[in-house]
Amino acid sequence: MLDSAAGPLRIVIVVDRQPDAPGTWFVIDDGHLPTRLACVARLGRLLAGQTPGPLPSTLRLSSQQKLRQIRILCIAEGRRMGVATRRIAAGLYGERILHLSRNEWRASSWHRAFYRDLDAAGFYLNGGHIALLQGLKQGGDILAA
Repeated sequence: MLDSAAGPLRIVIVVDRQPDAPGTWFVIDDGHLPTRLACVARLGRLLAGQTPGPLPSTLRLSSQQKLRQIRILCIAEGRRMGVATRRIAAGLYGERILHLSRNEWRASSWHRAFYRDLDAAGFYLNGGHIALLQGLKQGGDILAA
């Protein structure tokens, strides 16, 4: 990922040549070709020292989607480290979660929201982030290109 004034530029580059030498770019021709080409064009402008321009609309996340992705990644990291699910939920929604009885916790909207995000976190825990980088899978709220 490259940072620019217009926002992050996400692209995977396999380098097996000298940086100054011309090379070949492989772009998957699928239903996301326009998005992929827009990303390649952005990279080309960035490498030419220009502003890459705005992200394609298909890659922009709403504020709510961004917050959900953050929650999902926090849950995935907590699970990876062996933290109890209720403790992770307390970190996300507040310590009051720990003071709820088992029945109150299970009946709460926090419980439903947490387990919905926990299911999505399983995607990352099972190596789904690699598929996202390759543009092959949908994760969370966005289809990566």
